[in-house]
Amino acid sequence: MIIEKASPLFGDVTVYPSKEGQQRVEIYIRLQNKVEGMQIGIAIDGSSSMQSMFAAQTPKLFRRPGDNVMETIVRGLCKYACDYSGDGTVLPIYWAIGAGGKEIESLGKLDVTTVETMPVEGPSNGRWGTGTLLLPALDYFLAEFANAPWVVLLLITDGVIGDIDAVIARSIAIAPEILEGKRGKCKFVLVGVGEEVNEDQIEKIDNMFYSTPFEGKVDLWDGKLAATMSELQEIWDEVDFGIRLPGNAHIFDDKGQEVVSYLDEIPQCMSFLVPEGTAYLRLEMAGVSIIQPLC
Repeated sequence: MIIEKASPLFGDVTVYPSKEGQQRVEIYIRLQNKVEGMQIGIAIDGSSSMQSMFAAQTPKLFRRPGDNVMETIVRGLCKYACDYSGDGTVLPIYWAIGAGGKEIESLGKLDVTTVETMPVEGPSNGRWGTGTLLLPALDYFLAEFANAPWVVLLLITDGVIGDIDAVIARSIAIAPEILEGKRGKCKFVLVGVGEEVNEDQIEKIDNMFYSTPFEGKVDLWDGKLAATMSELQEIWDEVDFGIRLPGNAHIFDDKGQEVVSYLDEIPQCMSFLVPEGTAYLRLEMAGVSIIQPLC
């Protein structure tokens, strides 16, 4: 369960279900960091339900400014991501296009200049998908970026993902590859847009490693709702760059008991256990005292 953060210092704050009288808490320190060699892919839902968001059924001559909602979203996301990519480019694709929503269409690598002029009209030749299958897009990027030390994927959708179980199975299959160093670090962010987003699916994919051998070791997915995002920076709120920050941190539960301390350096992702039902934490760090509710 993602909790409202008590400080702008924080990215995502997550409290996991209780297990044997304890709950695991993750608190990310928000960073904006350009990583050498990072490759960023952006997958744009091209299924038929997206047509209204592209104003695809309205001739361009009759469109009003802002009718093509996706133009603003996609251009803004691409330009923002270029600043963090290792080579200053992003690789956008349309996914869930064609018969059954099984196909993808690559738009090629783009930088901040070419993003400004790229058309954002949906898949070419009106090949809107008749299904919403995410696995082909995931497999495409995993192959395209197979040798990258860092991979971030931003995947935009407006509805129900038809192959959610296959996506989870594929994600679990690559977890040991990441832990064993056979594949670079990965973070996949599912961004829901529109009013038909399936929030249960976003939560399911976000928490897929709970109660698996990889819990607390790998966290591949994050889920965001565009409607609740106040700024694009929130995309990075659950990305652990592996950075350790100088300084000390002491974390206490609602009974005043210290649950964890970090001396000399603080991990960007602080992960620890608290007694079940802990209402809040007090964090002493960076010269401030922060009360962080857990419910």
